[in-house]
Amino acid sequence: MRILLVFAAVLAALTAAGGEITADNWTGMVSFEPDTPQALPKTISKKNIDKAAGLIPAGMKLLVEKYGLKLKTTGYQPVHPSEGYIQATNRYRGQPEITDVGDAINKRAILNYTAGLPFPGPKTGLEVAWNFLYAYGGDDSEIIYSVHWISGSAGLEHSEEWRLSTIRGINRTDIDPRPAIKSFLEKGLQGAGLTYALAPYDKKGFGAVYHRPIEPRDSIGHTYVPSMRRILKNSFGTRGDTWNATDLLFEDVRGYSGYPEWMHWKLKEKKTVLLPMHSDVRLGKKSFKTTYDLKKPPHWNPRYKYEPRPVYVLEVTPKLPDYPYSRQLLYVDAEAFQILYKESFDKKGELWKIMLNSASYHPNEEGDDILGWSGTVVIDVQAEHATIFHVHRARGNSGLDPNIFTVSNLRKRSR
Repeated sequence: MRILLVFAAVLAALTAAGGEITADNWTGMVSFEPDTPQALPKTISKKNIDKAAGLIPAGMKLLVEKYGLKLKTTGYQPVHPSEGYIQATNRYRGQPEITDVGDAINKRAILNYTAGLPFPGPKTGLEVAWNFLYAYGGDDSEIIYSVHWISGSAGLEHSEEWRLSTIRGINRTDIDPRPAIKSFLEKGLQGAGLTYALAPYDKKGFGAVYHRPIEPRDSIGHTYVPSMRRILKNSFGTRGDTWNATDLLFEDVRGYSGYPEWMHWKLKEKKTVLLPMHSDVRLGKKSFKTTYDLKKPPHWNPRYKYEPRPVYVLEVTPKLPDYPYSRQLLYVDAEAFQILYKESFDKKGELWKIMLNSASYHPNEEGDDILGWSGTVVIDVQAEHATIFHVHRARGNSGLDPNIFTVSNLRKRSR
């Protein structure tokens, strides 16, 4: 009898909240559907960009008109997370709460969050920010990708290849133990990452392991330097530091790698924008040269496909006085809650950098195709320089051993 009463209570709660969220109704229940223009050109260029008025952000319009970017358009396709993530969203729905921490940067501003999407149908910029932080990305992942430095005038400068393994220590939805790995929870850690260079030869073996705290503090990690044969302890996320001397700052990873507590979040608008969610990028080393126009200046233009995507446009300003950007415009996909596009402005308020993230289908060992990150272009429009990240191979939810994210394993793997 108790089981029936519990079931009835859960059902009543779901009904009061608007019904159960499923894969089929995900879009309508957690966000909104995009406007679907009827007569978009197959390719948008500077000659016909007026036909896409309102669908292209100002920075992307600059890339089209000044740098010759062409947008191959395709139809809208809805996306949704895993069944486990959807179930967690239903189970913990209505529990998360945001607490006002004012200008504080080291006080946690969310309460009672366990797993899934914290705020279906977000009403504020801060709710969108928390949805982004806890957006679905699997409970672990392994990615091999390349990094390419691009001069707008001279072209490809040099390239590197890296491997990255990540694990979600808490808020897990797909792999047991769920919702948390005991050791991570006890140490107050949100997750961990292990990364190391595969090429070129003089960089091979350089690597790092880092752990992200639950509380809003910089990740503390360890870096192995092969030339020194030493491991150095350091803090990841130092304001304004670039990642590996690229155009990407530590703060730029995923579009934004900090904590919601470090920023003021203003929801400017909900709109439809052409972005590369189903970009049709093929993974692998050989596909890099066909995915990006390396031969013609500015040598960084991607050959992505762009579809009408529902987005929340956020204006983000820092609480931290030493933050490198005066403000950022983040275009957060309203279904995946990932940042697909971003504009960053310098201290004078002038456009400094543009970031474009693409997603594409990844074949996996089980024979299914999983939609995931396929590449990123970060463009410093003031220096006319860019960095391209291109995914070679990726897999997720493979059941990584939490014990590999250790200093001793970093040393072992980097040799």
